[in-house]
Amino acid sequence: MERTITMLIADDSPLTQEILTEAARSTKLPLRFTSTDNGRECLTLLNGANIDLAFIDVHMPELTGTQAFWSARKQGIQTFVTLMSTPPAAEAVDMAIKLRAHEFLFKPFTAGDAIGIIKTYARISAPTKILIVDDSSAVRQIVQKVLHGSVFNCEITEAANGETAADLCRTTEFDVVFLDRNMPGMDGLATMRRLQVIQSSLKIVMMSGEHNLDKERQALDAGARAFLQKPFGSEEVDKVLHAAFGLRSPNLKLQSSEPNFDVAIEGSTIRVAHKASGHIFEYLWSQTPPYLRNAVVRSARAGAIAPGRVAPVAQETALMKLRHAHLLAA
Repeated sequence: MERTITMLIADDSPLTQEILTEAARSTKLPLRFTSTDNGRECLTLLNGANIDLAFIDVHMPELTGTQAFWSARKQGIQTFVTLMSTPPAAEAVDMAIKLRAHEFLFKPFTAGDAIGIIKTYARISAPTKILIVDDSSAVRQIVQKVLHGSVFNCEITEAANGETAADLCRTTEFDVVFLDRNMPGMDGLATMRRLQVIQSSLKIVMMSGEHNLDKERQALDAGARAFLQKPFGSEEVDKVLHAAFGLRSPNLKLQSSEPNFDVAIEGSTIRVAHKASGHIFEYLWSQTPPYLRNAVVRSARAGAIAPGRVAPVAQETALMKLRHAHLLAA
């Protein structure tokens, strides 16, 4: 029976909450989710509700998403977190990297983006049975340490040669084999062919301390999922395992140095112009909720994107600009 995953949605945008809720339901995974629209409650839930997986908006009332996330990490909470914001978000992305967030989603995003992250978490948190095959005990210990630094939940078994590896694969079903290319007796290539016959679903990662493009090409042509040059680190292992399991790779970088909107504050009016479509959104802003009032939409006649698709992100962009300008009440 699969373990129930507890998921938190922390965002003051009803549209974003709806997208994430529908994404969670469509995965068909055993999910129990809760939601909040403010940062202070987000922190409370992270601290006390045993949250496994969280989607947290950077900008929320009472406490920002990054402040809530930082406070939770400081208290030892290791929840699998995806931060969300509209571009530009350089400081937020930098904070996400420092706090070891899994991903950063830029709005607007699709339900498919969220589904990919949820399924990635489900696979990463499930046990991954790994067999390390290397004739050097010192190397096996180093590789084991590197694997324990991975985000994957690795259950590790060791073998000193190909024959032992084959015997183990006859009695135990492994997910991934990290296999040394150059071993005495039955070498890595011969061992891989033997293991593929025993367990056809095995994902084999070849590794070597020798830089030999011909041997690397041979291994990949024979069915190895990747070829790692020793020494390698946990980040390289994560990339290889994400690819081997067909998982969405995390994106912790800015999508573009250019913002999607031009924003101008003129007295009590804030104007947000969407560059791609030409639509302009104007609001009267207030220091107290509701912060944006009397919305006026000036649609571009030749715009290929409907104003309704852009409006929610335009509102969040306006709020972000007002917060950054310290114009909203704390």
